[in-house]
Amino acid sequence: MFRLFFTPGWFNGYDLLFDSIGLVVALLIAAYSWRVYKFNRENRFMYFSLAFLFVSVSLAFKIFTSGVVYYFPVRETVAQVIGSAAGPRLKYSALFYRAGFFFQMASMLLAWLVIFLVSQKSRARLTKFYEVSQIGLFMYLLLLVSIISNFDYKVFYLTSSVLLSLIVLNYYKNYITTRKNSALKVMAAFLFILAGNLISVFVFLQDGSYVVGEILALVGFLILLQTYRQVVRR
Repeated sequence: MFRLFFTPGWFNGYDLLFDSIGLVVALLIAAYSWRVYKFNRENRFMYFSLAFLFVSVSLAFKIFTSGVVYYFPVRETVAQVIGSAAGPRLKYSALFYRAGFFFQMASMLLAWLVIFLVSQKSRARLTKFYEVSQIGLFMYLLLLVSIISNFDYKVFYLTSSVLLSLIVLNYYKNYITTRKNSALKVMAAFLFILAGNLISVFVFLQDGSYVVGEILALVGFLILLQTYRQVVRR
């Protein structure tokens, strides 16, 4: 059975609950951003919707792969479904695990990349060839990082932390400029998610780091949920 890293046994299942909450929050934000885009046709809302759709896809893959790892009945069911494709005695089952982790990491990194681009000052992106080519290069590098991260999970968390730190910086600049409470909350939300990613890097030293990282990420998503509810009420 392939695992990126070992987590505390007593926490197995709680992290799935935390990720499920994050998944719901991401879907709510994606749906709301899409409705706003359909109303005013501003591309940044479409990209924001796409970004949180990527987040939800990533969390869905994480919940699935972790569920397979944690629970024997789920593992047995999946083994029966993919039995023929996995070869005799599930010889190639590790490839399916790696594929699941790859989609989990690639989707999350692409989400942070899109949010980073959206959080920058408004500009005519995707209208000039050199800018489109740069974004294509970034996507290629993130996909490459996702492949490498299957062999060393720290690469994923470090890359994710770099993107999240740039997002936090952009929203900090936005808050300084606008002094809006919503901008401050969004910055705080991504700051918590960033802290969770940074702490998760040190799972190799102490598996309890995973617990702290998951809790911090959950706090970040809950702040995003609170901000979403305030915006919808308005």
